[in-house]
Amino acid sequence: MVLSNCTTCTVYGDDTGDRKRIRVKCFGDRIVLYLKRENDLPDEARVRIDFFDGQIGCIKTDCELIVRRNPDASVAEPWMADCEILEVTEIIQGRRSLRTKMGQEITATSFRQGEFSGDLQNISEDGIYFITRTRLRGDDTIEFRHAFVEKEYLLRATVVREDDFRDGRYGYGCQFSELPQGAKRDIQQYMFQCRKCSI
Repeated sequence: MVLSNCTTCTVYGDDTGDRKRIRVKCFGDRIVLYLKRENDLPDEARVRIDFFDGQIGCIKTDCELIVRRNPDASVAEPWMADCEILEVTEIIQGRRSLRTKMGQEITATSFRQGEFSGDLQNISEDGIYFITRTRLRGDDTIEFRHAFVEKEYLLRATVVREDDFRDGRYGYGCQFSELPQGAKRDIQQYMFQCRKCSI
């Protein structure tokens, strides 16, 4: 598989459930992970890795890794790992439907990080994209309240892709789960009104 726009991944450890966020760089079909320490990765034949691709979404995989010293002194990480995807177990698409720009600030709660604020960039029937200075995990779940037409809804969404802007900000594409009754209709109506006003 060729990753088109991937800069980070989550590497899962052994049975303890340990996870590490690792920087990724892709050179065509070659995938390289950059490591601060030689033992950052589990010593297993097959390692579970979730890649967060800006175009494809979240790609859940089993991989083989070969760790070696990084010969490029200009790169911060002294170690690197050549990664070969052995099996793609699931793809959670990041963009499946038409999106509408929003540009509104939200206060959300992460199940792992607690309360944080972010700028809601766009929305679709499937999910949202927002930018924040809070670092979330690749499969984190967030909750926030928002009114699209009149009624306010408590919405829940799961992170399926991440963009690292390298200035302390992160962009997250999230997929809605269990939309409350009437929320999808109001989101569709909101999107229709926005498109109508932009014509």
